[in-house]
Amino acid sequence: MSEHLIEMSGLGKTYQMGDSKVHALREVDLTIDEGEFVAIMGPSGSGKSTLMNMIGCLDRPSRGLWRLNGEEIGSLSDDNLAEIRNRTVGFIFQNFNLLSRSTALKNVELPLLYRGLNRHQRTELATQALEKVGLGNRVHHKPKELSGGQQQRVAIARALVGDPKIILADEPTGNLDSRSGLEIMALLQDLNQQGRTLIMVTHDPAIAEQCRRVVRLLDGKVVSDQLNAHPVLAKERLAKLPPADTEVSI
Repeated sequence: MSEHLIEMSGLGKTYQMGDSKVHALREVDLTIDEGEFVAIMGPSGSGKSTLMNMIGCLDRPSRGLWRLNGEEIGSLSDDNLAEIRNRTVGFIFQNFNLLSRSTALKNVELPLLYRGLNRHQRTELATQALEKVGLGNRVHHKPKELSGGQQQRVAIARALVGDPKIILADEPTGNLDSRSGLEIMALLQDLNQQGRTLIMVTHDPAIAEQCRRVVRLLDGKVVSDQLNAHPVLAKERLAKLPPADTEVSI
């Protein structure tokens, strides 16, 4: 069994686009251990989204080794991939991806439906997840009744509710103002301090410097992989901002 949570070696992904082949990933070697907070950066077309889809078990490699928690992923069936995805990975999206007609509670319960939990179990776990992100008093609010930052907190609670090994965040602050973005980063840093493994795609160097490791892609290849010994603390940046109109719990 691999000692790494994520292990990729010689990983490649090629798409057939008409008569042309697009090499989205080329010979990617990457390992990530439990408890890391990794930013994945790169320009458009660098392979960030393809790599995230691979880590999230949404796609398979064309070649190379891909192990998740010691299990070879590349040859698994769609059903097996879906099961691993549901139990191992929590997703956070730039656009929140919430059901507009459902309450925060119902949105957070959604991943638990696929596990066959009864209503009482779903409600209890979803309520606890919302309390962890500071929205214990917003469980019955619908997305339109919440600010952007609060909607992203609902999305984070939804990612957490199944107790996944990995949380994948795709530009989680991209649709937020600077204060809300820092509040979300503070929350993510707190989760990482609690032992959560976070992998985040971002184009923003100011966001990446708040992570403990930065992996850069270019043309489908890893061109740099650097540890950040002293990541910027979002709470410290928040403390330097003028007082907000309304207080938000971190």
